[in-house]
Amino acid sequence: MTALAAPALSTGCLDWFASSREPLRIGINAWPPFELLYLAQEKGFFHDEKVEVELVDFSSYTGVLRSYHQGNIDGFFATLNEVLIADNFQDLPAVVMVADYSFGGDALVVRDHIKSLSELKGKRIAYEESALGSYVLERILEIGGLKAGDVTVINRLPEEGEKDFLEGRADAVVTYEPSLGRLLRAGGAKALFTSRNLPGEIVDVMVMRRSVLRDHADETRRMMRAWFKALAWQEAHPDEAAEIMAKRQNVTVSEFLSGLQGAHIPDLQENLQLMGTSGQPGPLFQTAGRLGDFLARHELAKRPAAGADLLHPDLLGSL
Repeated sequence: MTALAAPALSTGCLDWFASSREPLRIGINAWPPFELLYLAQEKGFFHDEKVEVELVDFSSYTGVLRSYHQGNIDGFFATLNEVLIADNFQDLPAVVMVADYSFGGDALVVRDHIKSLSELKGKRIAYEESALGSYVLERILEIGGLKAGDVTVINRLPEEGEKDFLEGRADAVVTYEPSLGRLLRAGGAKALFTSRNLPGEIVDVMVMRRSVLRDHADETRRMMRAWFKALAWQEAHPDEAAEIMAKRQNVTVSEFLSGLQGAHIPDLQENLQLMGTSGQPGPLFQTAGRLGDFLARHELAKRPAAGADLLHPDLLGSL
């Protein structure tokens, strides 16, 4: 699969920032909570924190992973499911922060006439064959009492799955915002199953290359502080923040706010509670273990990473 990546404008040259150090390059895809990074950029929070950050857009996690392997990005945002697949990494990155929990923003969109998951039998389902897409599909089939052979699956990138559904080549599609909102607004479709049915199971995290954490921990802290500043500013100025973030996604403010409602974004205090410390691991360690067991059981990962190997909670405690 071919990934589309286009670097966004960085925060610019900072006269106090060592010119020998390139910006922190962070890969993201189009998911409403991740727009907080662009809000941080727009409001000058990276500048205030004296850190230079370059945001790199991708159309799918597949492209993010390829760019990481090629050494083109220092970190990225992804679901915990994806990062748990240790087989995909020569150098396992470190999870340093919880970005959000999906709470309705990931969904199975079906034709209006499909009333239950059991009615998916014999239907064509488009999904991205990533850890997240595969996990959500497996859970849908499991909860619906279906087997893999009961449906025809079509491996598609998110925008391809959306197009297949709209043009009648798929009866259902596993997708997420902003594609989810576009499909529902097009009519003739509904969300039959969402991440609200999987509370706490779809967690987005920020991960960093371990060599970057070793050599540039302070810059990473500064970037994380800018993220939490953007979150606080968004909560204090929701309409203005939505206008800024909606413009970049080319949707209306109301459409962006609707998409943002499909996720919960934890602040610093909640992050500290979720991640805990190396000495006293938080609930995210147990979540990682549960997800890893599922991925191995369903042969979605040969070797899921252990929470203790993957999660790096102490950076949060030093903000």
